[in-house]
Amino acid sequence: MSLKIVLVFAVALMSAPLVHAAEFDQSKFESVLPSEYFNMLRDAAVAYGAKDYDKAFRLFQRTACAGDKQSQSALGRMYLLGQGTKRDDLTGYAWLKIAAEFIFPKYQSVVRGLEQAMTPEQRKIADAKAAELIARYSIGETNMSCNLSASKGGHIMDQITCTPQYQGRLMMLKRCEAPAAD
Repeated sequence: MSLKIVLVFAVALMSAPLVHAAEFDQSKFESVLPSEYFNMLRDAAVAYGAKDYDKAFRLFQRTACAGDKQSQSALGRMYLLGQGTKRDDLTGYAWLKIAAEFIFPKYQSVVRGLEQAMTPEQRKIADAKAAELIARYSIGETNMSCNLSASKGGHIMDQITCTPQYQGRLMMLKRCEAPAAD
């Protein structure tokens, strides 16, 4: 590709309109300081490590609804184990399925294992729950930006880091929505 074509493409990308917070339904989002969001993530992990599952569940639920993939995975595992909530294997699967929306082998292998263990009837119910969560809390619905990163400053990409969309100096977090009535 010639330099001229690359430059034209770069200029076109730079001049494309950016998606602003005003273009999505702001009533479904709350504005928080970045420190508040990062504190929620840290506090959830600390509470989980201390076996304070009720607190961990509440915090992971909040950041999972915002679109954080690690929180969605943690929430799914907590449903599967009945930690901080009533055990619900199908809802646990659904949260893990939405976490696996971002291509990450750890999440995808857990989802595949759960799918293989389900009966066709369970799979149908679980996939419907997953579709409902994806419609609410997918990357596109939450305006979350996720990337692979290395933990502990290494070179092996072994975790997902997600960042909400900014509006000025504040982050826009998708609110949890009440589930549809069964």
